[in-house]
Amino acid sequence: MEIPTIMGHQLTDRAVNTLNRYRLMAYPDMETELIIQAEQQYMQRRYRTALPVQPTGIVVAEFMAREDMEATLIRWMHRIISIQPSFRVNIQGFGALSSKQLYMRVQEQQPFQQLAGAMQVVDQYIRSYDCPPAKRFTHPCLPLTEAVPDEEFEKVVLEYAGRKLNLSFEVKELLLIRNRHAAETGKQINLFRLQPDRI
Repeated sequence: MEIPTIMGHQLTDRAVNTLNRYRLMAYPDMETELIIQAEQQYMQRRYRTALPVQPTGIVVAEFMAREDMEATLIRWMHRIISIQPSFRVNIQGFGALSSKQLYMRVQEQQPFQQLAGAMQVVDQYIRSYDCPPAKRFTHPCLPLTEAVPDEEFEKVVLEYAGRKLNLSFEVKELLLIRNRHAAETGKQINLFRLQPDRI
C-alpha cells in the first residue's frame, strides 16, 4: 500500500485525517483579475484542455497543521505580516512549469523573499508539533492554467513564448486559505493587512 505524501513528506493515515492544508495567498485586484480571466477564456477557446486556475492568485507560503493550532498560527502571522510593507507586483510575460502548467511571470521577487524569511517562525512552530516543514515561495509565479495534456502543451508553450503581457497591481493584504481535504474548496479563514505605502 502506498503511503500518502503531502509536500514530499510521508504521513500516516491518522495524520492525513487530522492535518489541514493552509495557503497564504496574494490575489490581484479586480481590474487585473478581469484581464487574467479574459486571457484564460481566450486560451480555453483555443486549447480546450487548458483549464483555467480559479481563482488566480500567488501562493506566498503553504503548510500543513492541525486545526487546534489555528488560533496560535493566526496570531503569529498577524504579528509577522502587519509590519511588512505593501508592495507592487509587476507581471511580464508567460512561462511553463515542469507540471505542464502555464503561468505569468512575477518580476520583483524581493517582497516575497522578505515574507518567506519572516515566515520562518511559523515553520519552526509547526515543526515543533511534528507537522511537515512549510513551503515558503521566494520565486513565486501566478498560475494561469491547470496541467495541460502533452498533446497540446507544446503548442500552448510555442504560442505564449512570444506573447507580450504587462500587468501591475498593489498587494495590500494577504489571505489565509484552509482546505480540510483535497476535494474541498478552499475557505478564507483570515485576512492580514500589510503596512500601507507611506509614499
